[in-house]
Amino acid sequence: MLGYVEVTGELAQPGERVRARNGDARHLIELQTCDGTSLVSGGTRIYLPPRQRCFHYRHPLGNDATRRGITLPPNVSLTSPSTWLWLPELTGNDYVRVELTVAAGHAISVPWPRTADGAYRIPASPQSSRAYTVFGRFRAPRLTVGDTELTIALVDSRDVVLDANKTLAWLEAALTDLHDVYGRLPNPDVQIIVVPSGPSRWSSGRSPVPFGRVMRDGGETVQFFVDPSRPLGEYLNDWTADHEFAHLLLPYVDHDQKWISEGFASYYQNVLLARRGVYSEPEAWQRLHRSFSRASEISNPPSPNGTHGQPFWEVRMLIYWSGAALALLADQRLRQASDGVISLDTVLDKLQACCLPSSTIWQGRALFEKLDELSPIPVFVGLYDEYADAPGMPDLTTLYGDFGIRVENGRVNLDDRAEFAHIRRAIMKND
Repeated sequence: MLGYVEVTGELAQPGERVRARNGDARHLIELQTCDGTSLVSGGTRIYLPPRQRCFHYRHPLGNDATRRGITLPPNVSLTSPSTWLWLPELTGNDYVRVELTVAAGHAISVPWPRTADGAYRIPASPQSSRAYTVFGRFRAPRLTVGDTELTIALVDSRDVVLDANKTLAWLEAALTDLHDVYGRLPNPDVQIIVVPSGPSRWSSGRSPVPFGRVMRDGGETVQFFVDPSRPLGEYLNDWTADHEFAHLLLPYVDHDQKWISEGFASYYQNVLLARRGVYSEPEAWQRLHRSFSRASEISNPPSPNGTHGQPFWEVRMLIYWSGAALALLADQRLRQASDGVISLDTVLDKLQACCLPSSTIWQGRALFEKLDELSPIPVFVGLYDEYADAPGMPDLTTLYGDFGIRVENGRVNLDDRAEFAHIRRAIMKND
């Protein structure tokens, strides 16, 4: 059974305070300076004397998976460094260098980017949620996508062993979708963790991937909970992985404006699966239209920016699909104005080159200003100003007409005689 993580820290300046965001100093063992002097701690902080900059402690390893009804083997720990790793405050270009030593036969998975000499670098980050580290005897196969080699943490439960071949085939397909947006992954150091879902989630029978999430805490992590009993074909047809990976195309946007990040990811989940051939072009537009329609049915809707003050389940469709409509409108205007040379893909390519991964929390309008700065055709701020504070869904009437999207009794029919039908088709093609 895994017992403890042992930490020795050395600060650039003596006398600093260090903290663990979700830590509890009562769990620290043998907390002392490196010359053996006991240290004072309280809550989530450790206080170093004025002339000391080196400290040492041990912390018991726990398992956060139990909160989701998953029992891990005794030789695996899935836990957040925010509970056991005490760090100074990081801002701007600050970073902490970490060297890890692991017992023979054990593996590690951490959210931090790797350095050239095999250490790790913890940068400032949005800390959108708690990242995870995995220690112990778990499988960590490698997966190559384009020019990037990723290590995948396959964390079995005590009773369920994940099928590595099936899991890697599914992840490779979704990551290739993401890679092909602009020819590389937005973050080559992304941490990916796959865990079997608890039995209560399997019984729903709805999705082979009941839950996924992105965490930006010292790096970027994508975690999936999967139903291992489902066949590969169901995984490959599921949109969850494409949605979660598409979040990496944008920096972390303020939680109060999550309609932007959720919306762009929702748009791309449909576009990417169409480009792979999982959806036909008519099916992709049908799925988008059905979601736009459901979002439009909310009574007395707030604006997209106003959704943060409403009960989530009442405005959920507006959160996910108002931003998707804005992404579609931006893509349409860029492609039509440039005869297909400029697109949302090409602007996000430039965003990655300049700004991703990002250490800060972005405000929505600032993100759209940056996108306009990077785009030869500025369309983003105009769309934001028109729709972000307007009640309900953006108006897609003109877009539907330009693209030849005809709707009868809720069913989408595509008219290839429309002036910009070729642009409509190009969005859903991987050329």
